[in-house]
Amino acid sequence: MVIREKAESDAAACLELLLEVHRKDHYPLHITAGQVPEFLESGHEAAAWVAEEDGRIVGHVALHTPPADPTLELAGARTGLPLDGLALLARLFVAPSARRTGLGRTLLRHAAAQAPALGRRAVLDVGQTLASAVALYEAEGWSRVGELHLPLDEETMLDLWVYVSPPAGAQ
Repeated sequence: MVIREKAESDAAACLELLLEVHRKDHYPLHITAGQVPEFLESGHEAAAWVAEEDGRIVGHVALHTPPADPTLELAGARTGLPLDGLALLARLFVAPSARRTGLGRTLLRHAAAQAPALGRRAVLDVGQTLASAVALYEAEGWSRVGELHLPLDEETMLDLWVYVSPPAGAQ
């Protein structure tokens, strides 16, 4: 297994993998398969990595630095950290065939460890119903700093927990 920076040439394989994850787990929550490409290409990616095994991409994680984001705003308000000192850990997904191998944990640790190189600390949000993801973040020492309830439309609310990574060198 190799973790490496994502290249432009990885776009199609990353999309294929995320569509597979979406079919199996409905991640990302509350979007259709047709919306997955736009979700993956948010335009705010500061850095991203893929996990590759035998020439096949089996995992992905990114750090995003959007100009405005409710998750970053909440984390900044609760921790006192400046918004330009935070990065959103995003688009963390692993192939169903590579699950239960520690790959998600490895990608999480890798991205959080790279955030200081951008002058930032990692923050993430997670659907409150995604118990295994919540358990992973808490086992890795991430601190829950609050919750967000984001209306997606008149009938759908996205309920999220917000977490901040452990300080650099704490793991």
